[in-house]
Amino acid sequence: MVQDRVEPTYNPRRLIKKAALDLEQDALTDRTVWLCSACDLCFAGCPQKVHISEVLLAIRRLAIEGGHASIVQPAEVNGQTCVACGLCVAACPYDAISLQSVKVLGRVKTIAAVDPTVCMACGLCGALCRSTSIGLNQEDTNEKVMADLWQWLQADQA
Repeated sequence: MVQDRVEPTYNPRRLIKKAALDLEQDALTDRTVWLCSACDLCFAGCPQKVHISEVLLAIRRLAIEGGHASIVQPAEVNGQTCVACGLCVAACPYDAISLQSVKVLGRVKTIAAVDPTVCMACGLCGALCRSTSIGLNQEDTNEKVMADLWQWLQADQA
């Protein structure tokens, strides 16, 4: 299972249990809050038909209100080179990107803006950006991601 390899502590049921037991601090600081992509794959397997992702996203909103920051490194925008074409906005599966008017080098300009509380750092925005103005942190280069993926796949064969 991917969650065992990528993030062993990812456990939505445990997080919901913490919330139900009123273990607020434990729930709001649990890494699972930030790792749910709201894909709803868990919904298909839930015998009670609970939209677990909606519960996790509600807990995420409470964590944000409580001043907790995401553990996911969101995509970053270079406001100087962004041309506000909107490709990243249309492509983002998490609706984490919008076009906003901001001050860049002393003048107001429309650029892409990333909501760090919603971005899951999938990199799709950077892959589509024609001006290479949006993308993931430099530590997450294509080469590093591919090397990590190959290492993960090879470990599965062992």
